[in-house]
Amino acid sequence: MELFISSGSTGEGSVGTYLGAFALTVLAGWAGVLFSLLLTVGLFLDSRQLRRTDRDWSPTPLYALAGIAHAVGTTLFAAFAVSVPVIGYYLYRRRERDTTAI
Repeated sequence: MELFISSGSTGEGSVGTYLGAFALTVLAGWAGVLFSLLLTVGLFLDSRQLRRTDRDWSPTPLYALAGIAHAVGTTLFAAFAVSVPVIGYYLYRRRERDTTAI
């Protein structure tokens, strides 16, 4: 997005530069949405599997809501402030569980 804004504000540039910057901006936005959807599904399935198998830590499938907040975070930065720490905590606990199982 910064590239798109800066390319338009200088006044110097071809139409190809503007279109390329716009295409990269749109592509990055959709890639973020796709990643967050995969993250939501992955968190839901992983937490459900952990609830079935692990007795020490039973995460709720509501952790998948952090993936949805991550999707909103592609356009609203405040959602990242919520989703990233929640996902980080989940992954920390998940890693902790994996290392003690060995």
